[in-house]
Formats: sequence, structure tokens, C-alpha cells
Amino acid sequence: MIAKLRESLAGPGYVILNATRVLNIIVFLDIIAACAVMLVKIDMVNSFFFFQAVSHAIVALISIFLIVSELPIGRDYFDRNWPLFGQDAGFITLAGIMMILGVAVLGHLNTDAMSQKSLGLAFWRIVLSAGILAMVLSVVNIVATFVFSDRKAGVSARHVRVYGAVAPQKVVSRTSSRRSFQLSLKREDSLPTYSASPMKRTAKRLTARFPLKISAPINHHNTNDAASSKYSRDSAGVTMPDLTHHPAMYSGHVIKSVLIFFAPIILPRLIRAYRNFRSSSSSRPPPRYLPDGPARSLNVLFGGIVLFLLLSLPFNPHAPEANVFALTRSRINTPTDVLFHRLARVRPDGELTDADSLLKTKFTSLGARKVYLTFGPDTLTSCQFCSFDNLHTFLLYYLPFHVILPHLVHFLLLGVATSASFGARESARWRTKFTLAGLALFALDVLYNQISLMRPMAFMIVDVFCALILYLSATNRFFVKPPPAGEQVEDALEMALKGMMTTSSKLHAVNVTRNAVVRNKSLKSLDDLYWQTIVAAENPTGDTGNARSMVSNSLWDEEEVAKAISRAMAGQGGVDLAELGVNANDFVRGATQGLEL
Repeated sequence: MIAKLRESLAGPGYVILNATRVLNIIVFLDIIAACAVMLVKIDMVNSFFFFQAVSHAIVALISIFLIVSELPIGRDYFDRNWPLFGQDAGFITLAGIMMILGVAVLGHLNTDAMSQKSLGLAFWRIVLSAGILAMVLSVVNIVATFVFSDRKAGVSARHVRVYGAVAPQKVVSRTSSRRSFQLSLKREDSLPTYSASPMKRTAKRLTARFPLKISAPINHHNTNDAASSKYSRDSAGVTMPDLTHHPAMYSGHVIKSVLIFFAPIILPRLIRAYRNFRSSSSSRPPPRYLPDGPARSLNVLFGGIVLFLLLSLPFNPHAPEANVFALTRSRINTPTDVLFHRLARVRPDGELTDADSLLKTKFTSLGARKVYLTFGPDTLTSCQFCSFDNLHTFLLYYLPFHVILPHLVHFLLLGVATSASFGARESARWRTKFTLAGLALFALDVLYNQISLMRPMAFMIVDVFCALILYLSATNRFFVKPPPAGEQVEDALEMALKGMMTTSSKLHAVNVTRNAVVRNKSLKSLDDLYWQTIVAAENPTGDTGNARSMVSNSLWDEEEVAKAISRAMAGQGGVDLAELGVNANDFVRGATQGLEL
């Protein structure tokens, strides 16, 4: 009954298990994304953050390995070297590792650096979903292993995932074919087996009635001995090669000699680099948000990445066309008429285009075909000064617009992204490195013309690495470099000037406030009363009568000043009182900002 039930589940199991395979791959990709997030957002408390980063990288590598094990490639390799992931195994090992990875990913959320506030809601959800999905899918894989496997028939869940309803027949046919192959081997076709003689036969020989005749010692250096079987290395006519100079005999000695020579040079440098890394990591400032300058540079690099990605897609109208030899599956020495007759078959309406007809007239020699394969059809058909006697003329025509111009555009992009006026100091420090990377790519493009087919993809990869390095350095996560002493002094002076300007504005506001108080009679009386109270408190036995009776002549009481104020209030002095009031209000708000009354 159970066997029939399992046979009936084999058909639906093919669909279910393949759907589970897709979900497994998605979960592992989610784990890789979560590891990347945790690797970037790692909290560098001390120098041991390196090992935490290595643990994230190891989890990502394990996920990549498990993705490969789930894909239908390298089955023989996994059957031979990793039998727990082979066709004859279930999903128990896969489920166990998936459960461990899920628990490990969720365990990292228990730290402050991996909290929702530190990571952000989007990144926090990526890490959370990776852990939960890994744990759920591990249980699903365990259940699928026991439901869709049949131990009596030798059918595993992986067999059902590959063969479906015919898995029992496939497994039986594989087993029978393996046995028939072993039985079909003849005795003489198999390798000889050497075993010790039985003890009884030895004892019988020792008790023989005839005297023993012991032969002379065997000459191991005799090359004329007959072979013990047809697989012997000493068969007739075949001599042993001299293995003295074989690379396998002395490669180890060469490696040791190289290590002995270079170890005193390399090891101190490695130790010094490790110590510098530890010292820099211990004094590294905490991570920060992305500043505005590097953010603008990253936007420029992102635009370049999107542009080069679009240019590298197959449907790009400016992409180079496949050569006629690849389209027609012809050799380089195929006759011209035959080649273009085949080309006409693959063209629309079975006719050659004008460009094809022009190209046909240029295919006059083998050198022309080599130029076509090296530089493309435009160089062969458009160059007016080129000659087959000097192939460098084709190179001179090809380089300016086909190689140098795209790289100049790429250099312009990198220059804008690393400009100090555009991307600030954090971006400008990488200007030399990024320029050298662009120059290296340009040199590869000049030396190896095959890279021209994937030039936009190469630009995109370089820009991706540049953007990643710029982001990590700008946020103080990696590649942190303290500013030079001159820049530190400039920053300190700038901060001091800002503080002095703020203090000066506050003092000016206090002076204006004091003048306003003095001009207002009610405020002036309150101010006089306040100071009289202070004086009385500090000098309780003093005489304050004279101070109260003192009346000072004010400048505002003069006749000319009063007339000038009247004319200004009437709008006759060219003063805009409305604008003056707005400016006064703005000044008061700026002066009293942060004050608690």
C-alpha cells in the first residue's frame, strides 16, 4: 500500500521537488545578499571585526557551493567527491546546512550594529527573510526526503526530482547496466591480482619428498624479463622512460628553493602590512552616513554603470555585428563567392546589402580577411590611406575613434566623479588610482583587440569597483585615511572662524538689544530698576538718592534728531520701513534662536 502510494506521488513529486529546488536557490541567493549587507554594515568595534567579516564571507561561499549542487551540472563530480549531495542521497544534509545557515543569519540580528535602526528597514528585512526562509525550507526538504524516497527500491528524492514517475525504472536500469558492465569484463582484460599463497600449500611444499632447488637471486635490473600480463610496463619493445628529469620529480624542490629565496623578503612585508592594518583599524573612526560630495560622485558612477550596461546588452543597436565567417560558419580560406552566397541566404529577402557588396570587393586576399577579423568591416572598407603592405596603417585608422574616443569618455566620467570641486576630498583621494585603472583597461584594449567586443562590460565592471571603493572609504568602513596635517589645520581654522563669526553676531545682537532697551521708556525704567536693585543688594549701606535724581541729557531729545526721525518715519528719507522691519524680524529670530525665555 505504501509502495503504491509512493509510486503515485512520483509524478507530482517531479513538479514539487523542482519547485522546491527553485526556492532553495532563491533562499541561498537571499543568504548571499544578507551576508553582503552584514559585511558592508559591520561594526568595527576592535581589530577582531576581520574575523566576523571572514565568517560572513564563508557563509556566502557555502551558499554559492550549495547553489551549484542544486543546479543540474557537475553531477559526476558530486557523486564522486560529495556523495551526500549526489544523486543517490536525499536532502537531509542540504536541509541541515540550510538550518545552520538560517540560525546563524538570524543570530547576527541580536547586535546593535545589525538592528533595524542601524541597518535600515529594507536591509533589515533582507537579513530577516534570509534566516526565516532558510529555516522553513530546511524543514520542507526534510519532509520531501522521507515522502518521495523509497529505500527498498533504491529510489531517493533526488531521483524523483530528476526522472519523475519513471525514477524506479531508471534506477533499476542504471544498476543492471552497471552489473552487466562488470560481468562483461574478461579475466585477461582485468588488472592482475596478487595475493599471498595459502599456508597449507606452503606447508605441503616444505614437506615434499624431493630436495629443494633454490634459484639465484632475481636481477631487478634485467629489462628482458617477460611481462607478467599485458598491462605490464615492461612489455616487449617498451622501455621504461627516464623519470629523473620529470617535472613531478623535482617540482617540490623548485618550490622549496623559491620559498627559501623569497621568504625573507615577503614575510616581513606581510607582518608589517598586518600590523599597519591592525593599528589603522584600532584608530579608525566610526562609520558615518554618506556625505554629499561622495554621494554626487556615486550618482555619476551609477549613471555610467547603467549606460555601459545598456550598451553591453545584445539588443544594443550600436553593438558590433557578428562577422560573416561566424554567420555563415565558413573558414577563413573559403572562396569569396561561396562565402557571400552563404551570407545572402541569411540576409533578409536573400539579397546582399550595400555594405555586404562593398565588403565583397575588399575580400581580395587573406590579409584583407585578417584585417576584417581584427579591426572590423568599417576599417577595411572606409580607410582611404591604408595599405596591406603596412598593416599599421589600419591600426592608425582604427585607434582614434574605435578605441581612444570611448576611453576618453570613460576618463571624463572618472574625472568628474573624482573631482575635488564636485565630489569633495573623499572622492579626490582616489583620482590617481581610478585613472590608473582606466589606463590599464586602455592598454588591454590596445594590446588585445578581442576586448573590444566586451568593452562596455569592462567599463561597467571597473565603475562598479570604483563606486564600491568610494562608498566604503567615504563612510569610514574600509580604506580610511586620515587627512594631511595641512588639511587638518585648514579645518581647524575654518571651524574657529565659524565660531568667531557666530560669537560676533551674538555680540552685535546683544548691542542692538541694549540700544532697543535704552530707547524704550518702559524698558529703560525696568532696566534702571533692575540695576538699582543690584547696586542696593551689593551695597546695602550706600546712598542711592543721588543716582536716582541724576538725569542725563539724551541725544534723542535734540531738535535736529527728532526732525530726522520724523522725516524717516514719513518715508521722506529714502528708507523702506517695510523692508527694514522684515530685516529686523529676521535678525531678531537669528539672534534669539535657541534662547529659552
